[in-house]
Amino acid sequence: MKNGLLRLSLIVALMLGSAFSWAQNSFKVEAPNVVGEGERFLVKFVANGEVSNFTPPSFAGADVIAGPTTSTSWSSTVINGKRSSSYTKTYTYVLEASDQETITVSSASAEIEGTAFTTSPLTIEVVKGSSSQQASPQPQTQQSSGQPSAASSQAQQNRSQDYDDDPGITYGKADLFLRLSLNKTKVFKGEPVTAVLKIYTRSNIVGFEDIRWPVFNGFWSQETEAPQNLNFVREKVGNQIYNSAVIRKYMLMPQKSGALTIDPAEMVCQVEVASRPRGRSILDDFFDMADRNYVKKRLSTGKLTVHVSEIPSGAPSTFGGGVGKLNMTARLTRDSLNANEAASLIVELSGSGNLNLIENPVVVFPPDFERYDAKSTNNFSNSVEGYAGKKTIEYPFIPRGEGVYQIPPIHYSYFDLGHRQYRTLTTDTITVKVGKGTSENTGGMYIPQSQKTVSNLGEDIRYIKTGLPSMKGENFLVFNWIYYVIAAILAGLFFLITKLMKDRIALRKDVVRSRNRKANKVARQRLRQAQAFLSQNKVQEFYGELHKAILGYTADKLSIQRSDLQRDVIQETLLSKNVPQEDVKDLIALLDDCEMVRYSPEGAAGTMDAQYRKAADLISGFENKL
Repeated sequence: MKNGLLRLSLIVALMLGSAFSWAQNSFKVEAPNVVGEGERFLVKFVANGEVSNFTPPSFAGADVIAGPTTSTSWSSTVINGKRSSSYTKTYTYVLEASDQETITVSSASAEIEGTAFTTSPLTIEVVKGSSSQQASPQPQTQQSSGQPSAASSQAQQNRSQDYDDDPGITYGKADLFLRLSLNKTKVFKGEPVTAVLKIYTRSNIVGFEDIRWPVFNGFWSQETEAPQNLNFVREKVGNQIYNSAVIRKYMLMPQKSGALTIDPAEMVCQVEVASRPRGRSILDDFFDMADRNYVKKRLSTGKLTVHVSEIPSGAPSTFGGGVGKLNMTARLTRDSLNANEAASLIVELSGSGNLNLIENPVVVFPPDFERYDAKSTNNFSNSVEGYAGKKTIEYPFIPRGEGVYQIPPIHYSYFDLGHRQYRTLTTDTITVKVGKGTSENTGGMYIPQSQKTVSNLGEDIRYIKTGLPSMKGENFLVFNWIYYVIAAILAGLFFLITKLMKDRIALRKDVVRSRNRKANKVARQRLRQAQAFLSQNKVQEFYGELHKAILGYTADKLSIQRSDLQRDVIQETLLSKNVPQEDVKDLIALLDDCEMVRYSPEGAAGTMDAQYRKAADLISGFENKL
């Protein structure tokens, strides 16, 4: 009876062990990577598993306001019939940053289900004079030394950086800005460049619209990161703390030399703002929620310039376009085979640089080898130096005769960025042993596959016909009635197509004249609608209708396609029609005012009458001059 109960207990234990799969034990620390002087923030130590002993850390450069407070959580999931469970215990400290430049969080240790874990020390930067109105700190995470993790490298990427020395934009003086950063601006042709588009904010962003991505003219470009959800992290800019997020990452490779300009990225952000100053308590903030407004702000990165130099002249004949740092190896799938059997030569180019754009090495096979088209596979990932990994090229071949053959060394040159010079990679001579073929059809002879076998035509020799060819009229196409029928059909189709094209051109001209003729009437109707909004003091609607009236009139009057309706196109077309430059400037300024008020309507109501009269006068003046 006891043996039966023991067996039953063992079976139940095995069943429970297979049904419940506990998550791997771990121990990590979470903290913001940058805080403001005097700011209060949280540091958490998270243990995945049952903790039997916790040794707290020390905090240099910060005062402990509270802690550690503990909290526990347990979760269980079932996927495809397999249950997995997780038990988490968290130790939380509330700290206040002092006037020191950095805060050092020493290692903490814990014993989790019999295994000792220790976290790595953590450094938090303190920003002096930073605004206290910051979003909640985004934590950096350090994994314990007891478990392998990639979180530490990610935490290093989240470290704060100072961009005050960047040209063109004064960072740290705005609550919201957009930035396109390049890891280098002086490169060689073909040298990889990493571009990162980020947004920085100290406000609450509600949404984005009218996004225009940067244009990389003169570059080969590939989007390497496009997150669906923005992951905001804390970052220091000047003496302020922002929440920043990566919007896009690109890999760029310049394809020509000179000063290459990257056109700016633009977007419109909808930002939440309070109509009155923030309250001093949580209750004040709660009741202020009803008094919040939303404002649209247009952001732009500005233009960037990359100076691209030509790689030095005198490239070896074996140069394959590689720029970076490369290595090369070569091997055979089979170094001993029989005639008429297939094998492959495998060449691997590994390293970093423009691996995706390099050419295949040239391989010289013995004359008795039949070679087939090479095929390549890529296995590389993004890195700071470009693409890192390897490119594998397979050269299939078939030897047609027996013997010992040698494939000469393969030479491949690239431009070494580290030493600023060309380097040539060379493989060893490769020996191939080929035995006698077993095919009964070849008889030991080499028969190229491109040569076809002779088919029996019924006679050994086809005799050449002698004498003059027959010149009878019925053998010529011009003496056949079918020729004239086909010619008449083709001529009829030609005239029909010509007639249709002329009608289409005439119809198109009529459309242009109709748009030109009705331009003033349509514009007057929109101006009347704008006047109605003016009388009702509807600012946004008034400027929207006024904007449509001006753009619609210029498009119809000047016969400009809607897709080409840009300020420079309008200005150039009006000047070409001898419109006074002063009137053109007034029109462009009025368009700018309309767009500015649509995105930031503060203080615009007092100029609505004047801008309405200005638009009406401009349209009337253009009607007489165009």
